[in-house]
Amino acid sequence: MSSNIEKLLYIGLAVLLLGIAFTFFFSCYNSYRDYIARSNLIINEDRTTSVFEGEEKPGIKGAEIIHQVLELKRQERNSELLGLYSEPIVSPHQYHAQMWISGRNATGIEISDIEYHSFYSVNVEKDCSGQIIKIQYTLR
Repeated sequence: MSSNIEKLLYIGLAVLLLGIAFTFFFSCYNSYRDYIARSNLIINEDRTTSVFEGEEKPGIKGAEIIHQVLELKRQERNSELLGLYSEPIVSPHQYHAQMWISGRNATGIEISDIEYHSFYSVNVEKDCSGQIIKIQYTLR
């Protein structure tokens, strides 16, 4: 009689452990799929890094380029001020890609030279690791 109870307890424990294993597997699988979906959404929201293969690349308005140039100049001004008051700190997060607008470097261009309502085509150059090293905007 006790051997039957023992077998029943072992089978019950095996079924319980199997149920827990399946639950854990599907829970991790769903969280993994959610992580991948969120990552793809973040990548697709960034217009400068999205690449459309087989289609013409979308244009970007001059207003958005003006915003990017102003932000680039603000970051350079802040790094110069920081260099005056402290030792320069080299960080991989401070890396900026080169930005060229109609063949001219964005740091030396005036905001009035960028046409506000016109569309520019975007050409992104990446290194072998996929990091953006150069962004070229050309007036259409």
